[in-house]
Amino acid sequence: MAYQLVICNGPEKGRTVDLPPGKTLVVGRGEDCDVQLADPRASRVHCKLQVDDDSVVLIDAGSTWGTRLNGSSVKEQKLKSGDVIELGETQIRLSSGTETLPPGTTKPPKSERRDNPLTKLVGTTLVRYTIGSLIDSGRTGAVFRAVDTKHDRPVALKVLWPELTQDTREVERFVRAIKTMLPLQHENIVRLYGAGVSDGYCWMAMELVEGESLADVIKRLGVGGMLAWEPVFRAAVDVTQALEVAAEQKIVHRNITPSNVLIRSKDKVAKLADLMLAKAMEGPMVESITRSGEMVGELPYMSPEQTTGTQDIDGRSDIYNLGATCYRVLTGHLPAEGRNAADTIRKIQNELPPKPTKYQLSIPPLFEGVVMKMLAKNRDDRFANATVLLKELKRVGKFQGLADV
Repeated sequence: MAYQLVICNGPEKGRTVDLPPGKTLVVGRGEDCDVQLADPRASRVHCKLQVDDDSVVLIDAGSTWGTRLNGSSVKEQKLKSGDVIELGETQIRLSSGTETLPPGTTKPPKSERRDNPLTKLVGTTLVRYTIGSLIDSGRTGAVFRAVDTKHDRPVALKVLWPELTQDTREVERFVRAIKTMLPLQHENIVRLYGAGVSDGYCWMAMELVEGESLADVIKRLGVGGMLAWEPVFRAAVDVTQALEVAAEQKIVHRNITPSNVLIRSKDKVAKLADLMLAKAMEGPMVESITRSGEMVGELPYMSPEQTTGTQDIDGRSDIYNLGATCYRVLTGHLPAEGRNAADTIRKIQNELPPKPTKYQLSIPPLFEGVVMKMLAKNRDDRFANATVLLKELKRVGKFQGLADV
C-alpha cells in the first residue's frame, strides 16, 4: 500500500511527501531529518515514522513539546489513513492510495489531492451543490468551489472532517448555531447561504469571494513579506466595520489572521471569513475541533488574554488579532516571534514589538500609533471597541487625504 504525508496546516501547507515502505523516517526541523520541516516550533528531531507495506507507526522522539495525534498526545501509535499528526505549528495528514472515488467521478489533479478523504467529493453533488475544485483545507475541514444548482450561483462549500461529526446531537446543535447567521448580511463579512448535514457530511455554503486571502497577497505581491501601508490600512477599515457588526451580534471572532481576511479582486474590498464558525464556538463538537485545553486561534496572532486560557474574551481581543495581522503585513514580521510556543507566549504577554516603521519607513505615524495601540498588552489600553477603532482609523484616513475612507 502506498502512503503519503500531506501537510494540511503550517508553514509548508500543501506539501506532500511519499513514504517508501521498509524504512524508518525521521521527522523534524534538523538538516539530517528525512522529512525536514520549515517549522521553527518543531524540535530538531521531533518524531519517527516506521513504514511497512501495510502499516505506519508514529513514534515521538523525545520532542520538546510532544507529538499529538488527532488532538491527543502520543508516544507510539499505529496510524490509519486520515489521521492527523501535529508537531509545532504543522499538521500532517496521513493518506493512503486505497481511497476510492464515487462512481462517475474522476480523480482530481495532484494539486488538489491535498487532504483525503474529502477530495473524493470533487465531481459529486451534495444536497443541491455540485462540487468542483478544492480551494483550501485546514484544521476543521475542506473548502470547495461549488455551484448552487437551485439559485444558479457559485458558492464556497465548506465540509467538516468526518471524524469531527460523530456526535449527531452535537452536530445538530452546531448547525443550528451556524444557521442563526443566515440573516446577517454586510459588505465586509463573508455571507452564509446555508448549512446542514447530508450524507454524513456537515457542510456550510458561503459566498464565494473571487480574490485571495491577505496571506496569499503577501506571498504574491509582498516585497520582503511586506505590503504598502495603504492597502493594509483599507483592509483594516473594512475588517473593523465587520467587527462592529459582530459586536452587535455579541460575537467574538477569536482568530483574525491574514488567512481569514479575503480581498475581492474586482474592487479590493476586504471581507472577514469564518464569522459563522465563531458563532458556533461552543460545546463538545468544537472541543473536538480545537482539542481539549488548546487555545482557539493561531498562536502568533493571539492576544495576551487568549494565551492564558481564560474564557473572559471580548471584542478587544479581536482588535489585538487585527493589529497583529496589520503588523505582520506591514513589517514582514510577527509581533511576537519566539524560539518555540512557550517563548512566543512569553513574548505575547510581556514584550512590545518594535514599531512598524523600523521595517517600513513610509508608514504614517498616525497609522503606526493605531496599530501599536491595538497591540497593547493590557486590553484596557486598547481601543474600547470596534466603533472607537473605526472612528480613529477614519481620522487617520482623512488626515492622509483618503477621501473615500
